[in-house]
Amino acid sequence: MGAVYIGIGLFASSITENQIVAFIISFLIILALFLMDKVLMYVPEGIASTIEFLGIDYHFGNIARGVIDSRNVIYFLSLLGFSLFCATVSLERRKW
Repeated sequence: MGAVYIGIGLFASSITENQIVAFIISFLIILALFLMDKVLMYVPEGIASTIEFLGIDYHFGNIARGVIDSRNVIYFLSLLGFSLFCATVSLERRKW
C-alpha cells in the first residue's frame, strides 16, 4: 500500500511544478481511494460491489488480517503500475 501511495505521489509530482499542489493532488487521490468503501451506503446497490472493489482499504483489510489473496496483490501491483505509467507519460509529454 505504501508503494501505491508513493506511485500516486510521484504521478502528482510529475504533472505539476509546485510541491504544494502535488501534495494536494496526491492527497485527494489517495483520500478518494481510501473512502470508496466507506460511502457504499450512499451509492446504488448495483454498483456498490464495484466501488467496494476499487477501494484500497478493502484490499488492505484482507492483507492486514493475514489473508494474502492473489486478487489483492494484483490490485496493488496494477495500481502501482498504472500510477507509474501515468507519471512516465506525463514526463514524456513535458519533454516535447
